[in-house]
Amino acid sequence: MPRPVDQITIVIIAVVVVLLFLAILFLVMVMHHTNRRKQMAKEKLRIQEQYEKQLLQTKLEIQQQTFHFISQEIHDNVGQILSLAKIELNILQQQQLQHPEMVASIKENVGKALTELREIAKSLNQDRALHFNWIESVREEIHRINKSGAIAAELIIAGEESHLKDQHKLMVFRVVQEGLQNILKHSAASSLQVNIENEADETRIQILDNGTGFDTEAALQGHSGLGLKNILNRVSLIGGEATILSKVGEGTRLVIKIHHA
Repeated sequence: MPRPVDQITIVIIAVVVVLLFLAILFLVMVMHHTNRRKQMAKEKLRIQEQYEKQLLQTKLEIQQQTFHFISQEIHDNVGQILSLAKIELNILQQQQLQHPEMVASIKENVGKALTELREIAKSLNQDRALHFNWIESVREEIHRINKSGAIAAELIIAGEESHLKDQHKLMVFRVVQEGLQNILKHSAASSLQVNIENEADETRIQILDNGTGFDTEAALQGHSGLGLKNILNRVSLIGGEATILSKVGEGTRLVIKIHHA
């Protein structure tokens, strides 16, 4: 018959074993619960990323359809009206009116408007967007600004090859175009510079001016910052990042990063 001391020892050992078992079981359950939460979080993140990609694709498809519709409307309606107006002005000019210089000027302006509308229609067309050379278009914008004499503009390009997706090129050009227009309209700058860096994994664009600058936080919160918000939204739509850096009296820097992955 076991001694009382031995019985107590056995009970203590049994209690310790049971406690260790319970502790191990508790740890296993905690680890299982933690792993399950991690898996659920990963799955939630994966679903969210997939949803955002599908949402982006849908937005881009809707945008392309809208662009195509506008392109057709410009070509079929406005273009036809301007063409007819130009023909009528040709007839008036041939009739030798008292103010032939005025008629010639009107004819020239209508011709320019017609050319511009055709270019807009082409740029909005989805088929052309697939072969759109956005860097060359930026170069043309810089040339146009310098030709106007309004401001001294400079373009610096590092790496001529663009790795942007076809469906993103037109959007990036529109963002650059809007950034340049903001400078021309609001900055009172005497010079601006556009830097484009094309790399395998990322395209970086910087637009700088030596203008009056502004309070970015106040501008983004007010109605005057609609153009800036539009830039930020457009860049975000294609999965990029845009940062606006400016101080009163120190000019403005717009930094855009587009990842190719």
